Amino acid sequence: MKVSVIIPVWHGDSVIAQCLEAVFARSGETLHEVICVDNASPDTSAAIIAEQFPQVRLLPQPVNLGFAGGVNAGIMAARGDVFMLLNQDCLPHEGWLTAVTQTFAQHPQIGIIGGTIYNADETVNHAGAHIRHPDGYSVHETAVPPTSDPQIVDYVNGAVFAIRREVWQQNGRFDDDFYPGYFEESDYCYRARKNGYQVAYVPSVQATHLFSSREWQKDPLRHSANQHRSRYRFVSKHFTAVQLSPFFTAEANALDQADLHIHQIMGRLLAARDTLRDQAAIANARQRDLDQPISREHERLLSRGFTRLLRLSWARAHRHIDANQQKRQELRQQEYDLLTKIYFRAPNETQPESTGQRLWRLLVKRPLSFITLRDYLLLAQLNTLHIARLDLLEQQLNQRLHLLETLTDYEYR
Repeated sequence: MKVSVIIPVWHGDSVIAQCLEAVFARSGETLHEVICVDNASPDTSAAIIAEQFPQVRLLPQPVNLGFAGGVNAGIMAARGDVFMLLNQDCLPHEGWLTAVTQTFAQHPQIGIIGGTIYNADETVNHAGAHIRHPDGYSVHETAVPPTSDPQIVDYVNGAVFAIRREVWQQNGRFDDDFYPGYFEESDYCYRARKNGYQVAYVPSVQATHLFSSREWQKDPLRHSANQHRSRYRFVSKHFTAVQLSPFFTAEANALDQADLHIHQIMGRLLAARDTLRDQAAIANARQRDLDQPISREHERLLSRGFTRLLRLSWARAHRHIDANQQKRQELRQQEYDLLTKIYFRAPNETQPESTGQRLWRLLVKRPLSFITLRDYLLLAQLNTLHIARLDLLEQQLNQRLHLLETLTDYEYR
Protein backbone atom coordinates (compact mmCIF):
# COMPACT_ATOMS: atom_id res chain seq x y z
CA MET A 1 0.00 0.00 0.00
CA LYS A 2 1.18 3.50 -0.85
CA VAL A 3 0.46 6.22 1.69
CA SER A 4 -0.18 9.90 0.98
CA VAL A 5 0.45 12.04 4.05
CA ILE A 6 -1.76 15.15 3.99
CA ILE A 7 -1.02 18.09 6.30
CA PRO A 8 -3.36 21.10 6.43
CA VAL A 9 -1.24 24.14 7.31
CA TRP A 10 -2.37 27.29 9.12
CA HIS A 11 -0.07 29.52 11.20
CA GLY A 12 2.41 26.66 11.22
CA ASP A 13 5.77 28.37 10.78
CA SER A 14 6.92 27.45 14.30
CA VAL A 15 6.30 23.70 13.87
CA ILE A 16 5.94 22.66 10.24
CA ALA A 17 9.67 22.04 9.65
CA GLN A 18 9.89 19.82 12.73
CA CYS A 19 6.77 17.94 11.64
CA LEU A 20 8.05 17.31 8.09
CA GLU A 21 11.48 16.24 9.30
CA ALA A 22 9.82 13.62 11.54
CA VAL A 23 7.58 12.42 8.69
CA PHE A 24 10.48 11.86 6.29
CA ALA A 25 12.74 10.32 8.95
CA ARG A 26 10.22 7.88 10.44
CA SER A 27 7.84 6.78 7.68
CA GLY A 28 9.73 4.08 5.79
CA GLU A 29 9.09 2.74 2.30
CA THR A 30 5.30 2.93 2.54
CA LEU A 31 5.44 6.73 2.25
CA HIS A 32 4.49 7.66 -1.31
CA GLU A 33 4.11 11.43 -1.04
CA VAL A 34 3.62 14.32 1.38
CA ILE A 35 1.07 17.01 0.53
CA CYS A 36 0.87 20.27 2.49
CA VAL A 37 -2.28 22.31 1.97
CA ASP A 38 -1.51 25.89 3.01
CA ASN A 39 -4.77 27.54 4.05
CA ALA A 40 -3.64 31.06 3.10
CA SER A 41 -1.44 31.29 6.19
CA PRO A 42 -0.41 34.90 6.86
CA ASP A 43 2.95 33.72 8.25
CA THR A 44 5.98 32.12 6.58
CA SER A 45 4.67 28.54 6.60
CA ALA A 46 4.46 28.20 2.81
CA ALA A 47 7.93 29.71 2.31
CA ILE A 48 9.47 27.30 4.82
CA ILE A 49 7.91 24.31 3.05
CA ALA A 50 8.91 25.50 -0.43
CA GLU A 51 12.50 26.37 0.51
CA GLN A 52 13.39 23.57 2.93
CA PHE A 53 11.27 20.66 1.63
CA PRO A 54 11.15 20.74 -2.18
CA GLN A 55 9.99 17.09 -2.20
CA VAL A 56 6.68 18.17 -0.59
CA ARG A 57 3.71 18.90 -2.84
CA LEU A 58 2.61 22.33 -1.67
CA LEU A 59 -0.99 23.29 -2.47
CA PRO A 60 -1.49 26.99 -1.60
CA GLN A 61 -5.11 28.05 -1.14
CA PRO A 62 -6.48 31.56 -1.75
CA VAL A 63 -8.47 31.53 1.52
CA ASN A 64 -8.59 29.56 4.75
CA LEU A 65 -10.67 26.47 3.95
CA GLY A 66 -10.60 25.21 7.53
CA PHE A 67 -9.38 21.77 8.50
CA ALA A 68 -12.01 19.81 6.55
CA GLY A 69 -11.66 21.98 3.45
CA GLY A 70 -7.88 21.66 3.52
CA VAL A 71 -8.15 17.89 3.90
CA ASN A 72 -10.54 17.70 0.94
CA ALA A 73 -8.15 19.68 -1.25
CA GLY A 74 -5.24 17.44 -0.23
CA ILE A 75 -7.07 14.16 -0.79
CA MET A 76 -8.37 15.28 -4.19
CA ALA A 77 -4.73 15.71 -5.26
CA ALA A 78 -3.40 12.56 -3.54
CA ARG A 79 -2.31 9.45 -5.45
CA GLY A 80 -1.89 6.94 -2.61
CA ASP A 81 -3.98 3.95 -1.58
CA VAL A 82 -4.17 5.32 1.97
CA PHE A 83 -4.64 8.94 3.02
CA MET A 84 -2.92 9.77 6.29
CA LEU A 85 -4.12 13.07 7.76
CA LEU A 86 -1.62 14.68 10.10
CA ASN A 87 -1.76 17.89 12.11
CA GLN A 88 1.05 20.34 11.42
CA ASP A 89 2.17 20.18 15.07
CA CYS A 90 2.25 16.37 15.31
CA LEU A 91 5.52 14.44 15.30
CA PRO A 92 5.00 10.82 14.19
CA HIS A 93 7.00 8.04 15.87
CA GLU A 94 9.05 5.39 14.13
CA GLY A 95 7.03 2.78 12.24
CA TRP A 96 3.73 4.66 12.36
CA LEU A 97 2.85 4.13 8.68
CA THR A 98 3.93 0.49 8.71
CA ALA A 99 1.47 -0.16 11.55
CA VAL A 100 -1.27 1.51 9.49
CA THR A 101 -0.70 -0.45 6.29
CA GLN A 102 -0.29 -3.76 8.12
CA THR A 103 -3.57 -3.22 9.98
CA PHE A 104 -5.42 -2.33 6.78
CA ALA A 105 -3.95 -5.42 5.04
CA GLN A 106 -4.91 -7.77 7.88
CA HIS A 107 -8.35 -6.29 8.61
CA PRO A 108 -10.22 -5.42 5.40
CA GLN A 109 -13.32 -4.40 7.38
CA ILE A 110 -11.42 -1.54 9.04
CA GLY A 111 -11.76 1.64 7.00
CA ILE A 112 -10.32 4.32 9.30
CA ILE A 113 -7.41 4.12 11.75
CA GLY A 114 -6.29 6.44 14.53
CA GLY A 115 -3.37 6.09 16.88
CA THR A 116 -1.91 6.80 20.29
CA ILE A 117 -1.34 10.54 20.57
CA TYR A 118 0.96 11.76 23.30
CA ASN A 119 1.18 15.22 24.78
CA ALA A 120 4.57 16.95 24.81
CA ASP A 121 5.02 15.81 28.43
CA GLU A 122 4.55 12.17 27.29
CA THR A 123 1.12 11.76 28.90
CA VAL A 124 -1.52 10.16 26.69
CA ASN A 125 -3.94 12.53 25.01
CA HIS A 126 -5.79 10.08 22.78
CA ALA A 127 -6.27 6.31 22.68
CA GLY A 128 -9.57 6.25 20.83
CA ALA A 129 -12.57 8.48 21.41
CA HIS A 130 -16.34 8.53 21.71
CA ILE A 131 -19.22 10.98 21.62
CA ARG A 132 -20.69 11.39 25.07
CA HIS A 133 -24.42 11.29 25.64
CA PRO A 134 -26.59 13.15 26.28
CA ASP A 135 -24.60 16.38 25.68
CA GLY A 136 -22.74 15.40 22.50
CA TYR A 137 -19.24 16.28 23.68
CA SER A 138 -16.25 14.40 22.29
CA VAL A 139 -14.24 12.45 24.87
CA HIS A 140 -10.75 11.03 24.39
CA GLU A 141 -9.83 7.74 25.98
CA THR A 142 -6.41 7.84 27.63
CA ALA A 143 -5.84 4.25 28.76
CA VAL A 144 -3.51 2.45 26.33
CA PRO A 145 -4.36 -1.27 26.21
CA PRO A 146 -1.65 -3.87 26.89
CA THR A 147 -2.19 -5.41 23.45
CA SER A 148 -1.16 -4.01 20.06
CA ASP A 149 -4.34 -5.36 18.45
CA PRO A 150 -6.66 -2.80 16.85
CA GLN A 151 -9.49 -1.64 19.10
CA ILE A 152 -12.86 -0.86 17.51
CA VAL A 153 -13.98 2.59 18.70
CA ASP A 154 -16.65 5.23 18.18
CA TYR A 155 -14.27 7.56 16.35
CA VAL A 156 -10.60 8.62 16.26
CA ASN A 157 -9.03 12.05 16.46
CA GLY A 158 -8.24 13.86 13.21
CA ALA A 159 -4.70 14.78 14.26
CA VAL A 160 -3.52 11.30 13.15
CA PHE A 161 -6.20 9.83 10.90
CA ALA A 162 -5.74 7.18 8.17
CA ILE A 163 -8.42 6.50 5.53
CA ARG A 164 -8.59 3.81 2.88
CA ARG A 165 -9.11 5.25 -0.60
CA GLU A 166 -12.23 3.11 -1.03
CA VAL A 167 -13.74 4.67 2.11
CA TRP A 168 -13.14 8.13 0.65
CA GLN A 169 -14.75 7.00 -2.61
CA GLN A 170 -17.82 5.76 -0.76
CA ASN A 171 -18.00 8.35 2.03
CA GLY A 172 -17.24 11.35 -0.13
CA ARG A 173 -15.72 14.60 1.04
CA PHE A 174 -15.36 15.78 4.60
CA ASP A 175 -18.19 18.11 5.58
CA ASP A 176 -16.40 21.47 5.37
CA ASP A 177 -19.27 23.25 7.10
CA PHE A 178 -17.65 22.04 10.32
CA TYR A 179 -15.67 25.26 10.05
CA PRO A 180 -12.98 26.09 10.95
CA GLY A 181 -12.74 22.72 12.71
CA TYR A 182 -14.05 20.40 15.43
CA PHE A 183 -16.23 17.30 14.95
CA GLU A 184 -15.43 16.90 11.25
CA GLU A 185 -13.52 13.69 11.99
CA SER A 186 -16.32 12.42 14.26
CA ASP A 187 -18.81 13.05 11.48
CA TYR A 188 -16.60 11.26 8.96
CA CYS A 189 -16.16 8.21 11.20
CA TYR A 190 -19.91 7.98 11.82
CA ARG A 191 -20.52 8.12 8.08
CA ALA A 192 -17.94 5.38 7.44
CA ARG A 193 -19.51 3.17 10.09
CA LYS A 194 -22.91 3.66 8.50
CA ASN A 195 -21.38 2.50 5.21
CA GLY A 196 -20.25 -0.75 6.84
CA TYR A 197 -16.65 0.06 7.78
CA GLN A 198 -15.10 -0.20 11.23
CA VAL A 199 -13.14 2.57 12.91
CA ALA A 200 -10.11 1.35 14.83
CA TYR A 201 -7.63 2.71 17.31
CA VAL A 202 -4.24 1.03 16.72
CA PRO A 203 -1.90 1.48 19.74
CA SER A 204 1.32 1.11 17.69
CA VAL A 205 0.42 4.06 15.43
CA GLN A 206 2.00 6.77 17.56
CA ALA A 207 2.72 10.49 17.44
CA THR A 208 3.42 13.38 19.80
CA HIS A 209 1.10 16.36 19.56
CA LEU A 210 2.80 19.62 20.45
CA PHE A 211 -0.48 21.59 20.58
CA SER A 212 1.35 24.65 19.31
CA SER A 213 -1.73 26.55 18.14
CA ARG A 214 -2.83 29.22 20.58
CA GLU A 215 -5.09 31.17 18.22
CA TRP A 216 -8.03 30.41 20.49
CA GLN A 217 -6.40 32.40 23.31
CA LYS A 218 -6.56 35.54 21.18
CA ASP A 219 -10.33 35.29 20.90
CA PRO A 220 -11.82 32.79 23.38
CA LEU A 221 -15.38 33.90 22.59
CA ARG A 222 -15.06 33.08 18.90
CA HIS A 223 -13.30 29.81 19.81
CA SER A 224 -16.17 28.86 22.12
CA ALA A 225 -18.77 29.74 19.49
CA ASN A 226 -16.98 27.68 16.83
CA GLN A 227 -16.75 24.64 19.11
CA HIS A 228 -20.41 24.78 20.13
CA ARG A 229 -21.51 25.43 16.55
CA SER A 230 -19.71 22.32 15.31
CA ARG A 231 -21.09 20.26 18.19
CA TYR A 232 -24.62 21.45 17.44
CA ARG A 233 -24.12 20.62 13.76
CA PHE A 234 -22.97 17.11 14.67
CA VAL A 235 -25.96 16.62 16.98
CA SER A 236 -28.34 17.89 14.28
CA LYS A 237 -26.87 15.47 11.72
CA HIS A 238 -26.47 12.34 13.83
CA PHE A 239 -28.71 12.37 16.91
CA THR A 240 -32.03 10.57 16.69
CA ALA A 241 -35.28 12.17 17.76
CA VAL A 242 -35.15 10.13 20.97
CA GLN A 243 -31.67 11.48 21.78
CA LEU A 244 -32.57 15.13 21.20
CA SER A 245 -34.73 15.66 24.29
CA PRO A 246 -32.02 14.68 26.83
CA PHE A 247 -29.47 16.65 24.79
CA PHE A 248 -31.45 19.89 25.05
CA THR A 249 -32.07 19.24 28.74
CA ALA A 250 -28.32 18.81 29.30
CA GLU A 251 -27.59 22.09 27.47
CA ALA A 252 -30.20 23.93 29.53
CA ASN A 253 -28.66 22.54 32.73
CA ALA A 254 -25.20 23.64 31.58
CA LEU A 255 -26.47 27.18 31.11
CA ASP A 256 -27.75 27.11 34.69
CA GLN A 257 -24.30 26.63 36.21
CA ALA A 258 -23.44 29.52 38.51
CA ASP A 259 -19.76 29.72 37.49
CA LEU A 260 -20.32 29.56 33.71
CA HIS A 261 -18.04 32.06 31.96
CA ILE A 262 -19.57 34.70 29.69
CA HIS A 263 -17.62 33.25 26.73
CA GLN A 264 -19.38 29.92 27.18
CA ILE A 265 -22.75 31.63 27.49
CA MET A 266 -22.33 33.78 24.38
CA GLY A 267 -20.63 30.93 22.54
CA ARG A 268 -23.77 28.85 22.94
CA LEU A 269 -25.92 31.80 21.94
CA LEU A 270 -24.02 32.35 18.68
CA ALA A 271 -23.93 28.63 17.96
CA ALA A 272 -27.67 28.19 18.56
CA ARG A 273 -28.43 31.19 16.35
CA ASP A 274 -26.28 29.85 13.50
CA THR A 275 -27.65 26.32 13.84
CA LEU A 276 -31.20 27.65 13.54
CA ARG A 277 -30.24 29.58 10.40
CA ASP A 278 -28.52 26.51 8.93
CA GLN A 279 -31.26 23.95 9.59
CA ALA A 280 -32.18 23.57 5.93
CA ALA A 281 -28.52 23.17 4.91
CA ILE A 282 -27.92 20.67 7.73
CA ALA A 283 -30.95 18.67 6.61
CA ASN A 284 -29.49 18.57 3.08
CA ALA A 285 -26.11 17.46 4.46
CA ARG A 286 -27.78 14.71 6.46
CA GLN A 287 -29.55 13.50 3.31
CA ARG A 288 -26.33 13.73 1.26
CA ASP A 289 -23.93 12.14 3.76
CA LEU A 290 -26.18 9.67 5.58
CA ASP A 291 -29.07 9.14 3.16
CA GLN A 292 -31.37 10.00 6.07
CA PRO A 293 -34.03 12.64 5.49
CA ILE A 294 -35.14 14.61 8.54
CA SER A 295 -38.80 14.04 9.33
CA ARG A 296 -41.15 16.92 10.10
CA GLU A 297 -41.24 15.88 13.75
CA HIS A 298 -37.44 15.71 13.93
CA GLU A 299 -37.22 19.13 12.27
CA ARG A 300 -39.65 20.60 14.81
CA LEU A 301 -37.65 19.13 17.71
CA LEU A 302 -34.46 20.72 16.40
CA SER A 303 -36.08 24.08 15.69
CA ARG A 304 -37.83 24.32 19.05
CA GLY A 305 -34.84 22.98 20.97
CA PHE A 306 -32.31 25.43 19.54
CA THR A 307 -34.78 28.31 19.80
CA ARG A 308 -35.14 27.54 23.50
CA LEU A 309 -31.35 27.36 23.87
CA LEU A 310 -31.05 30.75 22.17
CA ARG A 311 -33.53 32.30 24.61
CA LEU A 312 -31.96 30.63 27.64
CA SER A 313 -28.54 31.89 26.55
CA TRP A 314 -29.83 35.45 26.31
CA ALA A 315 -31.45 35.17 29.72
CA ARG A 316 -28.26 33.77 31.23
CA ALA A 317 -26.20 36.54 29.63
CA HIS A 318 -28.52 39.15 31.16
CA ARG A 319 -28.12 37.49 34.56
CA HIS A 320 -24.36 37.72 34.16
CA ILE A 321 -24.61 41.42 33.27
CA ASP A 322 -26.96 42.07 36.20
CA ALA A 323 -24.49 40.38 38.57
CA ASN A 324 -21.71 42.69 37.37
CA GLN A 325 -23.95 45.71 37.80
CA GLN A 326 -24.72 44.62 41.36
CA LYS A 327 -21.00 44.24 42.07
CA ARG A 328 -20.39 47.75 40.73
CA GLN A 329 -23.17 49.14 42.92
CA GLU A 330 -21.68 47.41 45.95
CA LEU A 331 -18.30 49.03 45.25
CA ARG A 332 -19.96 52.41 44.86
CA GLN A 333 -21.78 52.01 48.17
CA GLN A 334 -18.51 51.12 49.88
CA GLU A 335 -17.00 54.31 48.44
CA TYR A 336 -19.89 56.36 49.85
CA ASP A 337 -19.45 54.72 53.25
CA LEU A 338 -15.73 55.53 53.26
CA LEU A 339 -16.36 59.14 52.21
CA THR A 340 -18.83 59.45 55.07
CA LYS A 341 -16.17 58.20 57.50
CA ILE A 342 -13.51 60.51 56.05
CA TYR A 343 -15.58 63.71 56.09
CA PHE A 344 -17.93 62.72 58.95
CA ARG A 345 -20.83 63.48 56.63
CA ALA A 346 -22.49 61.53 53.85
CA PRO A 347 -21.71 62.86 50.33
CA ASN A 348 -25.39 62.73 49.43
CA GLU A 349 -26.58 64.30 52.68
CA THR A 350 -29.32 66.86 51.91
CA GLN A 351 -30.04 68.12 55.42
CA PRO A 352 -28.38 71.53 56.07
CA GLU A 353 -25.58 71.61 58.65
CA SER A 354 -25.61 74.14 61.50
CA THR A 355 -22.57 76.43 61.85
CA GLY A 356 -21.55 74.74 65.11
CA GLN A 357 -21.75 71.26 63.60
CA ARG A 358 -19.74 72.32 60.56
CA LEU A 359 -17.00 73.98 62.67
CA TRP A 360 -16.82 70.94 64.99
CA ARG A 361 -16.48 68.61 61.98
CA LEU A 362 -13.88 70.71 60.12
CA LEU A 363 -11.83 72.11 63.02
CA VAL A 364 -11.91 69.21 65.49
CA LYS A 365 -12.83 65.90 63.89
CA ARG A 366 -10.89 66.36 60.62
CA PRO A 367 -7.60 67.49 62.24
CA LEU A 368 -7.79 64.63 64.74
CA SER A 369 -8.35 62.23 61.85
CA PHE A 370 -5.16 63.51 60.18
CA ILE A 371 -3.12 63.38 63.38
CA THR A 372 -4.09 59.77 64.20
CA LEU A 373 -3.47 58.68 60.56
CA ARG A 374 -7.08 57.54 60.38
CA ASP A 375 -7.60 59.79 57.36
CA TYR A 376 -4.61 58.27 55.54
CA LEU A 377 -5.82 54.70 56.06
CA LEU A 378 -9.36 55.53 54.93
CA LEU A 379 -8.10 57.36 51.82
CA ALA A 380 -5.94 54.35 50.93
CA GLN A 381 -9.02 52.12 51.14
CA LEU A 382 -10.97 54.63 49.06
CA ASN A 383 -8.31 54.66 46.34
CA THR A 384 -8.29 50.85 46.23
CA LEU A 385 -12.08 50.75 45.86
CA HIS A 386 -12.02 53.50 43.24
CA ILE A 387 -9.46 51.64 41.12
CA ALA A 388 -11.44 48.39 41.48
CA ARG A 389 -14.62 50.12 40.29
CA LEU A 390 -12.85 51.73 37.33
CA ASP A 391 -11.28 48.38 36.39
CA LEU A 392 -14.71 46.73 36.53
CA LEU A 393 -16.21 49.49 34.36
CA GLU A 394 -13.39 49.13 31.81
CA GLN A 395 -13.75 45.34 31.80
CA GLN A 396 -17.51 45.57 31.24
CA LEU A 397 -17.09 48.16 28.47
CA ASN A 398 -14.46 46.09 26.66
CA GLN A 399 -16.57 42.96 27.12
CA ARG A 400 -19.66 44.60 25.62
CA LEU A 401 -17.69 46.06 22.70
CA HIS A 402 -16.21 42.63 22.00
CA LEU A 403 -19.62 40.98 22.20
CA LEU A 404 -21.01 43.56 19.79
CA GLU A 405 -18.11 43.02 17.38
CA THR A 406 -18.47 39.24 17.51
CA LEU A 407 -22.25 39.34 17.10
CA THR A 408 -21.92 41.50 13.99
CA ASP A 409 -19.00 39.81 12.22
CA TYR A 410 -19.11 36.19 13.42
CA GLU A 411 -20.41 35.15 10.00
CA TYR A 412 -16.93 35.96 8.65
CA ARG A 413 -15.13 33.69 11.10
